[in-house]
Amino acid sequence: MHMSEVNETKKSQAVHEGDRKFTDLQSRVQTLENLCYSAKEVLNLEEAASFLGIAKSTLYKMTHENRIPFYKPAGKLIYFEKSVLLDWIRSNRVMSEAELQEAARKKLIELNSQTSR
Repeated sequence: MHMSEVNETKKSQAVHEGDRKFTDLQSRVQTLENLCYSAKEVLNLEEAASFLGIAKSTLYKMTHENRIPFYKPAGKLIYFEKSVLLDWIRSNRVMSEAELQEAARKKLIELNSQTSR
């Protein structure tokens, strides 16, 4: 192996190691950001959008249409209470197929018992 090939191999390994370290740091920063969000009770628009997993523009539109609870102190910035966001998410639950079938079965039993009276 020539000296230039050895140097190229070492450079390539160093770049790969640098990429790996950068990816590791990004992951650690994301973990720290998630910990910060989990400790906060009140979120700004960007944090709330990240918490909900939606685009900021989507969240802003939802506030404009009053489809989601929010706070706007002094008529300026928009804030969200995390517990209220969780309640809002839970209030829009959709039943599973098994739950729908069970509800339909119970309704049929109820209707049959009313008609047989």
